[in-house]
Amino acid sequence: MDPHSPELTEIFRQELEERSRRLVEGARALSEGAIDPASVGDLVRDAHTIKGSAGMLEYPAIAAAAARLEKLWRRVSEGEMPEPEVVVAMEATAGRLLSSMEREDPELADLVERLDNGLAAEVGSEVVPLKEPESGSLGGLLTSVSETLLGGATRVDTCDLYRLINRIVEVALDAEALADLSLVSVEGLDPELFRRSWRAQLERLSESINDIQAQAVSLANVSFFDAMATLPQFVRYLGRRLGKDVRLELEGEDVQLDRQIIDLIRDPLRHLLVNAVDHGIETSEERVRAGKPGTGRITVRANQVADRVEIGVVDDGRGIDWDQVARVAGERGFDPVPRDLVPLLLHPGFTTVDSANDFSGSGEGLSMAAEAVNRVNGTVRIESEPGSGTRITLTLPLSMVLQNVVVVAVGDRFFGLPEAAVEAAMPLSKAELASTEQGSELRFRSHAMPCVSLSLAVGVSPPPDESELLVVSTRSGMVAVTVSELVDRRRVAVKNLGPILEGSGHITGAALLGGSQVLVVLDPDFLGVVAHQRPRLLEDRPRVLVVDDSAGVRQLLSATLNGAGFDVEVASGARDAILAIAADDFDVLVVDYSMPRSNGVELVRAMRAADVTVPIVMVSGVATPEEKAAAWEAGVDAYLDKYDLRHGVLTKTLRQLMGTENADSA
Repeated sequence: MDPHSPELTEIFRQELEERSRRLVEGARALSEGAIDPASVGDLVRDAHTIKGSAGMLEYPAIAAAAARLEKLWRRVSEGEMPEPEVVVAMEATAGRLLSSMEREDPELADLVERLDNGLAAEVGSEVVPLKEPESGSLGGLLTSVSETLLGGATRVDTCDLYRLINRIVEVALDAEALADLSLVSVEGLDPELFRRSWRAQLERLSESINDIQAQAVSLANVSFFDAMATLPQFVRYLGRRLGKDVRLELEGEDVQLDRQIIDLIRDPLRHLLVNAVDHGIETSEERVRAGKPGTGRITVRANQVADRVEIGVVDDGRGIDWDQVARVAGERGFDPVPRDLVPLLLHPGFTTVDSANDFSGSGEGLSMAAEAVNRVNGTVRIESEPGSGTRITLTLPLSMVLQNVVVVAVGDRFFGLPEAAVEAAMPLSKAELASTEQGSELRFRSHAMPCVSLSLAVGVSPPPDESELLVVSTRSGMVAVTVSELVDRRRVAVKNLGPILEGSGHITGAALLGGSQVLVVLDPDFLGVVAHQRPRLLEDRPRVLVVDDSAGVRQLLSATLNGAGFDVEVASGARDAILAIAADDFDVLVVDYSMPRSNGVELVRAMRAADVTVPIVMVSGVATPEEKAAAWEAGVDAYLDKYDLRHGVLTKTLRQLMGTENADSA
């Protein structure tokens, strides 16, 4: 490998500029106590990628500095907060990486030494509290749900910004006009005329708000083709290294995509291109013998379809040897080998290559692409004809802020599924269902797929009124899901749940609806796994009572714990909790700290005085250290707050308290 290739060096320079900027912004946010826990994993990957690329291109000082940054950000991801002076050194180190490409920087060496001292220092187990964000409508514990996913700085066109400001002023005037209209005396006024005027003003206001929403989202967008401008250089470099004549072309619409989505798929796209050049494109001699042009062709095509974008990576190479895929699946213990082989290619570590090289063969390229797409509730489709080539299509939302979801009902509960994953919907009475030894199966478009009730998948009692069926695209292949009702299609802002609730596996986030309602958004891939494994009946599950005054928090906690294998009942306050405990038995209680009239500490104290001995977990987003001490004194068995960065800590804590930490909770 030529580490001094001008093309590869320029690609690395552009990548280093972008990733080091994010590391600087991340360290700055960490020092201010305003870091979004959901972004820490991305910062770990940024440092890791810089380390690997710098090592390959023989920039040892940059590689060494990035290695220290990666270790420190991993500590942050595990809930450990570096000392303030170390955080300052992290920001300064990231800020000097780019300039270190040009010359040896003695200050960078000094900064690395400071980072080493920080890594050598003993880190305590207690997490240093980060800056407390403003509380939202879901209560202090889940403020991450009511906060935006965007972070850091984004460059915007000043003209666009002023157009947005002007539009906001117009909306304010429309709202004032509507308020004035509401004050008009209707005495002697034609009620029908008043109604039409009111409706017209409301429609005008709604259109203006939608316009503002669109303009605001567009400020965070970037051109897909501008962001991918270095890919042709990258492919030419790969071709030279692998001894192949290959060219890449960018085609399609100039789609404007959310900058975060661009950042998310940039590395996976490169992995797909490596696979296409290394495994797909033949040598010139092989191509000529097969009657093809000597130069291989790869096309990256982007097209907008409604509120989604389809990014296709197409090559005219040898295609996928499906017989070889099936043979390798059998050798690796897949018994029986599935009829649909595509999900196997997305499985981490699955490869048909005997030995890996510097570029590919580890089986991580496709799985990385699938993982990245899954993070934004998109889909991956693979089509290949032996001898003719391969097409991989990534279907993504245009924005991470706003996403389209299909709202479904299961009894009296509501859930959302990413619209990009829903292939079809139909009345259950018209579905072509059959019973097999493994369970119910749907025949759809000449394909057979497993069918599962959404209620069983998410761990709630089956409703008696299932009447709708959805066909859902998942990483495990297409599956059918039955629900009580297909309610609506909504464009919503999907928020992260935060580390405490993460790790449940079946929830990707939550969306705030009108009237303070909360919609739990499900992971389609979880449904795929459950459908193929066939869920067992809901029996002998640990019973949990969740006590919280926020309806949104109750819904999220209930959905999280149901999916993790618990039978959940909810109470809106101390009085309802006491009545529930008097009427039924529970294995563990989850109590919010801050509730009106009687707070969580008082409730715990009263229950312990009444000889309630079951474990009690208190969760809080607003309590001070003194209030936390009061909770322990009252008799809680565990105390969790929003500063706890351990993923899935709530379900792990419940299992530990009940002595079932290693039990199967599916």
